[in-house]
Amino acid sequence: MENSENSKMDMVFGKLMQRASQPSVPVGAEGRVMAAIAATGKPSNVVQFAPHRTVNRWAVGLPLAASLLLGIFLGAKGTLDNYLPDSVIGSTLAGASDSDLSSGLDDIENYSDGELT
Repeated sequence: MENSENSKMDMVFGKLMQRASQPSVPVGAEGRVMAAIAATGKPSNVVQFAPHRTVNRWAVGLPLAASLLLGIFLGAKGTLDNYLPDSVIGSTLAGASDSDLSSGLDDIENYSDGELT
């Protein structure tokens, strides 16, 4: 179906282009247009801005990735527990023992899902 529509469009476009004529440009028209542009000059209220510096994406992404990894590391070590509210860490510490080998990722999933009880 799409091919037939494309072929119809191509046929109509071909007929249209056959009827079109090449416009004639008067001699010296380009020079007159360029002279008119040069004569107008810049308005007095135009302010030129300094070009923007390009920002390296690594310069933005690297600190964010480092912050994420530091948060996961501190959460896995347990040193971040002193800074979190008890509603977040209370349920995880209630059933925890030293024999649990938790990486902290389960806690992150529970916290992100809203399971604070």
